Amino acid sequence: MTIGHESNPLRDSRDRRLARIAGPSALVFFGVTGDLARKKLLPAVYDLMNRGLLPPSFGLVGYGRREWSDDDFRAYVRESVQAHARTSFREDVWNQFQKGMRFVQGAFDDDAAYERLKGTLAELDERGAQGNHAFYLSIPRRLSSRCCRSLPSMGWPAVRKMRAQRMLALGGGVWWWRSRSGMTLSRPVS
Repeated sequence: MTIGHESNPLRDSRDRRLARIAGPSALVFFGVTGDLARKKLLPAVYDLMNRGLLPPSFGLVGYGRREWSDDDFRAYVRESVQAHARTSFREDVWNQFQKGMRFVQGAFDDDAAYERLKGTLAELDERGAQGNHAFYLSIPRRLSSRCCRSLPSMGWPAVRKMRAQRMLALGGGVWWWRSRSGMTLSRPVS
């Protein structure tokens, strides 16, 4: 079932800060079990959903080493959101939000785990993400290069020099990261 982003039943019509909502997409958090994700990132994504700024088909994928099921991940996100979100918790928003949540267990250099991630994103694409994937690395810097070397197996571009402290890859295969020399852009290998 595909949910369009043209109308969002969760959007509050009184909220005039943004005229439109984000397009169909899925967000992958590497290191989702850490403090940054638990206290800041997951609640912030819920707040966007709660304000109607994310489409109902939005997908959220946690990637980590814990042996969790999707339901374990949903329980973790719910606890995080209830404890740290800036907006009030709404059951109707949560019910929509959790439909797009998945968890992929694996190490950052585990090729089989990246294949599972690729399959999970394909499943979310059928639900409505339409191939728009963003990756957030909430992991120690020493692990980020391992992760970046593994993502090309999913069709993302190879990163040759990794001086990034934080990295975000946007849908459509465009990598952005902050290096000492400023913002750098790399296009995918066709």
